Amino acid sequence: MAIADVRLSKIIILNLMVGLVVLIYVPNFSFAQFTTNSSVTNNTKSNNTSTFHSSFDTFVTPGSVNGYGVYQPHNSSIFRPGEKIVLYIEPVGFSYKPIGSMFLMNFTGDLLISDKAGHVLGGFQNLPLSTIISHHTNKELTLTVSLTQTHPFPPGDYVLKYTIHDIPTGNSFDILKNITISNS
Repeated sequence: MAIADVRLSKIIILNLMVGLVVLIYVPNFSFAQFTTNSSVTNNTKSNNTSTFHSSFDTFVTPGSVNGYGVYQPHNSSIFRPGEKIVLYIEPVGFSYKPIGSMFLMNFTGDLLISDKAGHVLGGFQNLPLSTIISHHTNKELTLTVSLTQTHPFPPGDYVLKYTIHDIPTGNSFDILKNITISNS
């Protein structure tokens, strides 16, 4: 694991769908990095003929996701300083890795937080989002990425770049979301 700097002044807590809480220390909004190693095999099957991508993604109310298509929408890209930012994702074109008579679906994610000029302010890489071992080749799947502002972002406009990785194939896709942090 590599953290950008030991002098810690900002903390971002990322709550991932699997209940994992990850602390990312972001000194003065500079880029922080977390890396993991994973092996990739070619013994996989896709869930359809399309490329790996998001068929749908939206900001949702924290704690409201209860399954595929079951959530309360946030209804805007404006958040208050300190408010939790939750992105709900419905990926398609993901792969299945046979494990005996079962199937593995495995995803990691990256998130870069930038200002409107493109300056990277913080983020993380290769954090586990979901590992599912199923008796079935699931067709409907949701991923949820939560960003908690333990030290509120200053009011302003930001760009969140989510990169979702299908670990068995090495395929990935990006989701860009413009957000505004506002006191009103």
